Amino acid sequence: MGLPVEIQNLGYQIRRDKTVLAGVNLNIAPGDFTAVLGENGAGKTTLLDLILGFRKPTQGALRVGGEKPHQDNWRARQEIAYLSEKVDIPGDWTAGDFLKFNEYFYNRYNHDLEAKYRRVFQVNRADRLGNMSAGEIRRVQIVGALSIEPKLIVVDEITAVLDIVGRRHFMSLLRDLNRETRCTIVLATNILEDLANNVTHVMLLRKGAVRAFEPLGAFLGGASPDVFSQKVADLLEETP
Repeated sequence: MGLPVEIQNLGYQIRRDKTVLAGVNLNIAPGDFTAVLGENGAGKTTLLDLILGFRKPTQGALRVGGEKPHQDNWRARQEIAYLSEKVDIPGDWTAGDFLKFNEYFYNRYNHDLEAKYRRVFQVNRADRLGNMSAGEIRRVQIVGALSIEPKLIVVDEITAVLDIVGRRHFMSLLRDLNRETRCTIVLATNILEDLANNVTHVMLLRKGAVRAFEPLGAFLGGASPDVFSQKVADLLEETP
């Protein structure tokens, strides 16, 4: 079962006159697969950084699995996988070097799962990262992240650099993990393709505030998943 994410009146400011998030209230239950959507600058990455403990809230309360993330509880972090385009990996490392480094931090690292995911994403441990495209590097990250048997997977915008096949495999694996292990998934993205066939909940952020947060069925209001992208765009364009 996955980890819960509980947020009450969360706010984050980078200076007195610059509020990034304000009045965020939501509860992501164990086993939810939540898509975090919004325009550029809406606060998606900041929200994920707060969930991961990279930043400390300036207002309100946030707990992941009952813990305050910014207090850096290493036991809790053992159960969290993080994927982001912001992660830099030395170019002179091989894929195997990165996977070995990643393994060091996780007691439950599963080599059988690593081998499975390497086959899915066509990752060769001997290949040098400096010779890979951005999308190929993200494939290596995915292999390492999913091999820890996570209870919470936090994904920030990596789908944009994956190719068509890589994105299909990635979304399919997330869906299967969510359904089979009930791990919690929080995925921030601007790529709406196929989300309606995989996520359980939708959150829209607009200018640092939650515009909507509800189960997928309620968000669609009985409409076909085919209208998902249009509904997201319409809600984000509505005048507050």
